[in-house]
Amino acid sequence: KIQAMKKVIFTILFLHVMICCYAQTIDEYLKAAVSKDSLHDFKSAIADYTKIIEIDSTCAIAYIYRGVAKDSLYDFIGAIADYTKAIAIDSSNKTAFLKRGIAKDNIEDFVGAIADYDKAIAIDSAYADAYISRGISKDNLYDFNGAIADYSQVINLDQKNLIAYVCRAISKDSLHDFKGSVADYNKALQIDNKYLLAYINRGLAKDSLHDFKEAIQDYSRALALNPANAAVYLSRAIAKDSLQDYTGAIADYSKYINFIADDANIFLGRAQAKINVKDYLGALDDCETAILIDPGNAAAYKLKGSVRYKQQDYLGAIGDYNKAIAIDSAYTDAYRSRGYAKANLRDYKGAVADYDKAITINAADADAYYNRGIIKIATNQKESGCQDLKKAVTLGHDGGEKLIKKYCE
Repeated sequence: KIQAMKKVIFTILFLHVMICCYAQTIDEYLKAAVSKDSLHDFKSAIADYTKIIEIDSTCAIAYIYRGVAKDSLYDFIGAIADYTKAIAIDSSNKTAFLKRGIAKDNIEDFVGAIADYDKAIAIDSAYADAYISRGISKDNLYDFNGAIADYSQVINLDQKNLIAYVCRAISKDSLHDFKGSVADYNKALQIDNKYLLAYINRGLAKDSLHDFKEAIQDYSRALALNPANAAVYLSRAIAKDSLQDYTGAIADYSKYINFIADDANIFLGRAQAKINVKDYLGALDDCETAILIDPGNAAAYKLKGSVRYKQQDYLGAIGDYNKAIAIDSAYTDAYRSRGYAKANLRDYKGAVADYDKAITINAADADAYYNRGIIKIATNQKESGCQDLKKAVTLGHDGGEKLIKKYCE
């Protein structure tokens, strides 16, 4: 009996020592892995989490941490497998459901992600991160109202949740509820008055409300926080254009170009602003640069033609319009503009042919009807010309009524 008791005691002590050793080893690997995670050495961290799992295959936290490390390496399928293992070990682990949902989002399995967020919320009905993540998945499925409901639930739980206000505002933007989105961005900025994204997005919402002055203020605040944000210079340039502050717009287009000099359309935007301040040489330079960047850009040739037209170089303008039309044979504005240039050279037949073509492409082109009507009246085709002027008026042209009274009544 004494020998048997000694064996039992020895066995218990042995097991206790082994458990302590395993616990100590797991703790050491876990600390090492977390440290490697913090240094972004995810591959080495994964190796340590794997060693923990080899020691204890029921360690749910090791699967979760390994899944997070795999997420960081964009191995979302591997991460999902690890979160699934953790859930099999502990089906009440809300974090595992949340993380698996996020990994599914990353492979665009939004329906599967929502199912996981549902499970996390069923475990903890006050789980703000799960509501926000589910809202984002719903946004990706264009269920903006459903997303707004989730973000609103978070705000009900925590009225100072910055992310919930911003996410809800973005969903409202998608529904064109710009007043509602501005209100949410306002709330977000009351929580954090240095939140860059809120200033940028509120500026865009104000642009959509045609509140360009306020939009410019928001873009300026954003640039004060980050002067290297090229996109904000562009947004501010467009807002200044809308207020006819062309000099200010040119300055902002130039700042954008200092960061990104290979976008033909930005040079065209600056060229148009230069046309508006009668800097025709500068506008021509910008059009030429746009063409060098993108030789197949019909709009660049068309705008270059418009600059030459402003300079009364009608032949040069026609040459550029020809190139625009060669690139895009359905370019209504180019045909109409070429018609203007031909009319100024008294090539009325050629001008009418271009207006005809513009109308064939776009039967609602009021300017083409108006200008064709003027030429017809000037070339003794009064009845047909008056019909064109009347058509232009019905399409909304402002200048047609005076000519109708003068020539057609």
